[in-house]
Amino acid sequence: MIRNSPKISRSRRLVHVAVCDTVVENRGKVMSLLNQAKQTRRVLTNAFKNNYARHMPYSVFVDRLNRQPLLDDFKQQHADVPAFATREQMWSFIAEGCAGAVDYLEFGVHRGHSILYFAARNQSPESRFFGFDCFTGLPEDWDSDYPRGHFNTGGRLPQTRDSRVQFVAGMFQDTLPGFVASFKPRNRIVVNIDCDLYSSALYCLTKLDPILPTGTILMFDEFGSVLHEFRAVEDYLSSYRRAFKVVCSHDNFFTVAGELL
Repeated sequence: MIRNSPKISRSRRLVHVAVCDTVVENRGKVMSLLNQAKQTRRVLTNAFKNNYARHMPYSVFVDRLNRQPLLDDFKQQHADVPAFATREQMWSFIAEGCAGAVDYLEFGVHRGHSILYFAARNQSPESRFFGFDCFTGLPEDWDSDYPRGHFNTGGRLPQTRDSRVQFVAGMFQDTLPGFVASFKPRNRIVVNIDCDLYSSALYCLTKLDPILPTGTILMFDEFGSVLHEFRAVEDYLSSYRRAFKVVCSHDNFFTVAGELL
């Protein structure tokens, strides 16, 4: 058996130690450079944000562009759902899928076209239809084409002889709390969110959440409005840990309907 001489073994140990020291030293330099890069990036990012905020006012256009990819991704994920040429065709599809009695809640009635359409296609005497609206127009600007006060009916409620249909006049924030507190669901719930604005849509969804069981049908008339109804739906679902299964759409997903999970 041949053994290495002490001198050779000692030399190898010295080389090993030197190599380790070099590795540690280089690693320390790399980590230092990475920390410096992170710090530089942080400084530059803060400088950009501070100067951007100081010199560039908020832009609806930029905000819309920023959120549009979220809607585009949503469309791709649900590209296989039935799409209808008109809202009425989509409503009929939903009405046929909700055979029997329903409790229909609509937010944003205007002249009553959609709520009366659903009531005409559901003849169950046990069905109930509730339409919520202030009937004095939008409480705030939706966009430049739909300013505050648009959709004002002068306080006039839609006319109908159907005793199953009730209209609740007033701001949602004033009328919905009392309604939810006393409401006793009897049938499958169908909710039509047609109130256009982010604030209104989000308020209705969050206030209704305790009475919306799995299987509730949700419709959004302006889902494609990325800064309003779309944003409200995204915030509601993430905040309340709910899910939404899309069942049909209209106008390239500007209007959608689905089932709450």
